Parts: sequence; C-alpha cells; structure tokens
Amino acid sequence: MSLSQRDAFESELRRSILRFVIESLSDGQINQLVKHYELLCKWNQRFNLTRITGPREAATLNYAESLYGARFIAQANTMLDIGSGAGFPAIPIAVALPQLAVTVLEANQKKSLFLTEAKFELPLPNVKVMNARLEDVDSSEYDVLTCRAIDRAETMLPSVISGLTDGQRLMLYCAQELVDKLLSQFYAEFNVEPYKIPESEGRLIAIFSRN
Repeated sequence: MSLSQRDAFESELRRSILRFVIESLSDGQINQLVKHYELLCKWNQRFNLTRITGPREAATLNYAESLYGARFIAQANTMLDIGSGAGFPAIPIAVALPQLAVTVLEANQKKSLFLTEAKFELPLPNVKVMNARLEDVDSSEYDVLTCRAIDRAETMLPSVISGLTDGQRLMLYCAQELVDKLLSQFYAEFNVEPYKIPESEGRLIAIFSRN
C-alpha cells in the first residue's frame, strides 16, 4: 500500500467519524483501524475478503458503519460477531470498546487466519478468533450477537433470533426488507429497534430482543 492511500484512508476515516457523530477515538485507536485497513488491502490481493477497498468507500461503508453500532451496545460485556469475514463490525467495535470481550466467529479458514493476524498486529487483547460454524457454538453466553453480512441470511437468522435468551440482543446490519421478513415470523415474541445508518438510503441497524 502506498503512503498516499494510507493517508487518504485515515483522512476519510476521521471525516466519516465526524459525519456519523461517532464518539471521538484516540489517535491510538485511529492507528489501529488504519493498520487493519492496511492488512485488509494486503490480504485482499490474495484472498477475496471484501470488494470495498477504496479509501473513501471503505472508511464510510465498512468502518464508520461498524463504529456507529458501538453506541447501542456500549454497556454489554461480551459480544459474538457471526460470520465476521474481514472483521466487520467486530474489529472497529473492539477498537472503540476495549472493555468489551469480542469473539469473532468465522467458518472460513483463510478469513479466520486474517482475523487472527489482525488481532495480534493491531493488537486487540479483547478479541478472540473462533474458526467454527455457528451451529457448533453456544451463543447463549454472549450479551450481544452481531451480524453484518452472511450468506443465506434469510435461512440462517431465524434460528439465531429464535435462540435469543432473555436479556440477549441481536444487532443486525441490514436492509428494511430483511427486517420485515424476519419480523413476519416472530412478530409476537420479539421486539425490534430500528436505527437508520447515516448517509445510507436503505441500510439500518436493527436490534432484536425478546418481548
């Protein structure tokens, strides 16, 4: 990565944080996110981690969107990110909330190796990387479950929602259409709090919990 690309990303990230009215991050936290972006671009040359790599697009769509969700779970102690992929929203949230114990769940071995390198390079002692499938993990022990982009969301998420325990929440980054489909199955049992993501026409954060 060129120095100009790195500097462009850092500038865009700082501007995105201001536009999204995200709680200020320290220079050290900004540096951690820049380091993650550098690793992501490096790994993306060999493995398809994400299609979003341009400095401005990545700063807004990947990092600022992820950071925006931190405000809704700031009081949680533990978080499980389902299908973390390149680390969104888990890595930005773990940077913003160092007191939060974050487990990143990724079934793909190459992606889990990337996440492991990111954990140690940034470094993020509050992050644990788990290379496993969701059905092999006891998710009931986490305060918050998060999910931003997983394959077969419409078929996988109903079991995640139905398995929520009292007091547990699912924070889902998605479109309203998916929320409507999920609520049509669980309208009597579950409550959903929708929050529009800034600068997005159709994306929102939906927090599911038992009534």
